[in-house]
Amino acid sequence: MMKRKKSFSRAFTLLICLAILVSLLPTAAFAQTRRPISIEFDGRGITGDVSPIIVGGRTLVPMRVIFETLGADVNWNETTRTVSGRKAGRVINLVIGNRTATIDGRSVALEQPAQINNGRTLVPLRFVGEALGAQVEWDSARAIVRISSTDASRRRTPVAEALRLTTGGATFPFPLYTRLVTEYRRITEPAVTIDYASVGSGAGIRGILARTFDFAGTDAQLTDEQMAQVAPNQILHIPTVMGAVAVTYNVSGVGNGLRLTPDVLADIYLGVITRWNDARITALNPGVRLPDQRITVVRRSDSSGTTFIFTDYLSSISERWQREVGRATAVRWPGTTVGAHGNAGVAAQVSQLPGAIGYVELSTAIQSRLNMVQLRNRAGNFVTPTVDGTSAAAAGLVQQMPRDMRMSLVNSPGAEAYPIVGLTWILVYRDQADAAKARAIVDFLRWAVVERNLEPFAADLYYAPLPEGVITRVREQLETINHNGQPILR
Repeated sequence: MMKRKKSFSRAFTLLICLAILVSLLPTAAFAQTRRPISIEFDGRGITGDVSPIIVGGRTLVPMRVIFETLGADVNWNETTRTVSGRKAGRVINLVIGNRTATIDGRSVALEQPAQINNGRTLVPLRFVGEALGAQVEWDSARAIVRISSTDASRRRTPVAEALRLTTGGATFPFPLYTRLVTEYRRITEPAVTIDYASVGSGAGIRGILARTFDFAGTDAQLTDEQMAQVAPNQILHIPTVMGAVAVTYNVSGVGNGLRLTPDVLADIYLGVITRWNDARITALNPGVRLPDQRITVVRRSDSSGTTFIFTDYLSSISERWQREVGRATAVRWPGTTVGAHGNAGVAAQVSQLPGAIGYVELSTAIQSRLNMVQLRNRAGNFVTPTVDGTSAAAAGLVQQMPRDMRMSLVNSPGAEAYPIVGLTWILVYRDQADAAKARAIVDFLRWAVVERNLEPFAADLYYAPLPEGVITRVREQLETINHNGQPILR
C-alpha cells in the first residue's frame, strides 16, 4: 500500500512539473521572438520608429527602413493594400497578406508575406534586400541582420539621360564633397556629373541667389534679407556634416598642442597680443620656450564660411570682438594681417611664414601637417580639434535645432566639446524649375545624407556625421522639394 502511495506521489509530482514546463513554453517562445533585433547596413546601424519583428522565422521591418536604406522609392496604395518599390528600373510589388510578390512583373513566392502590425506596414527584409541586389545575412547569436551593398544594389537611375549639375561654394567641406560627387557619378547610369567649384561660401550664396548654381555649399546661413530675395520660393538649408575649425601656428621650436584660452585667442586677432612670448601665452604653457617673435595673423581673403564659423566663435567669447568686428563671411580685420584664398591658401601661408597663426578646417590642418592649438572650452578643459570633439559639440542638437535648420554650434557646453565647430549646408530651392535636375539633386542628397550619412567618407576626412535625429529632419526637408507642385520624393 505504501509503495502504491509513493508511486502515485511521484507520478503526481511529475505531472505538476510537466504542467509548469508546458505553461512556460509560450512565454519562452514569445520572449525569443521579442528579442531586440538590430540592423546594420555596411557596418552602420539602421534604426526606424518601429522595431523589426520575427514572424515564422523571418524578419519583418517597416517598409521605408529597407527600401530607403537601399535607395529605392517606396509607395503605399491604401486601396489595393500594395507596397511598391522602385529603383534603377526595378519594380517590386507586395500585397499585404499575399504569399507571392512580383519583381518586374514576375511572380515570386514569399516565405512570409507583408503585414500590417499596430498600424505600420511591415515587409520581409531578406526578400526586399536581395531583390534590390544587396547581400543579407542573419547573425542569430547576436540577433543582427547584416545588409551589405553590392555593385548591383548601389546602382541608381534618377534620370533618363546623362545630366550635369553646376554647383559650388564652401571650401570647408570641399575634400568631402569631391569624394561624394566622384562616387555618385560612378554609381549612376545614365551618369549624373556634379561639378563642385571650391569658391567659398560667399560665392556659393551669390551663385544660388543668382541661380547660376543648381545647388550651393555654405558654412554660413543665409540672412533673412537674402531669404526674402527669392520669396515666395524658399531656399532650404540641408545640413550635411559637422566640422571643426583648427587654430594652427608656425612657431620656432614649439611643437603641436600649444595652449590658448578664448580671451588670449581673441586678443591675438584683435592685435592686443603681438608677440609669441607674451606673458599671458607663457603662463598657459609652462615649460615651453616661446620665442620673442612677432605674431603674423593669417586670415581668409575671400568670403568664407570658415571665417563665419571662426568669427561666430570669437563673437561668442569676446564682447569687444562682437562690438568692433562681429561675425560674417568677410569682416574688417583689426591690425595688420595676411590674406589668403581658401583653406588651402591659409594653410600654405601658415606653413611658410615663421610666427604665423591661422584658422583652417580640420581636414586641411591634418593633411597639411600643421601644428594645432589646444583651446580651452566652455567647460574649462583644454581640447584639440578631433572628430570626437566635433561630435561632442553637437550633443542636444536635435532638440535645439530650429525648423529651418539654421543654427550655430560654437562654444558648446560639453566637457569634451571642441569649441569652434560648425555645420555645413547644401542650399537648394524648394520649388524646382527643371524636373530632371530636381530628381538628380534630391536623389544625390538622399543617397549622401539620409541613406549613408556621408559614411565612410566623413570619418575618413575628419568630419563628424550628423546625429540620427537630424537625419530624420533632413528627409522631411527633402520631401518638400517639388516640381510644379509635385513632390520629387514620395
